[in-house]
Amino acid sequence: MSYKSKESLSEPSGIKEPEKTYSQVTNFRRDPKVKAWVLKEASGKCECCNSDAPFTTAEGEPYLEVHHLRRLADGGSDTITNAVALCPNCHREIHYGINKSSLVDSLYKKLSRLVHE
Repeated sequence: MSYKSKESLSEPSGIKEPEKTYSQVTNFRRDPKVKAWVLKEASGKCECCNSDAPFTTAEGEPYLEVHHLRRLADGGSDTITNAVALCPNCHREIHYGINKSSLVDSLYKKLSRLVHE
């Protein structure tokens, strides 16, 4: 249901005891050195919008998220040529935004280490 038709929505009562569901998940074993390298290379700035990381973690590091331009689930590699450091806003936009394709294209143009897979 879309929130666009808000006028026609009545106040929901919700579910006091939500039913549990179970699912099978596939996880990928990633190279922690790739994540560390990408974050270090970003120097605390989002590689998409160039903004400073939005906060500092409890470990004292700038908080950025590593994103694979070609998803691991789609056969993408866990390498520095397929990974970028993003602020949470850019990360969500690359997944769900109307401009996600142009953002990805701009990252390939901006960062010479990236290789189309």
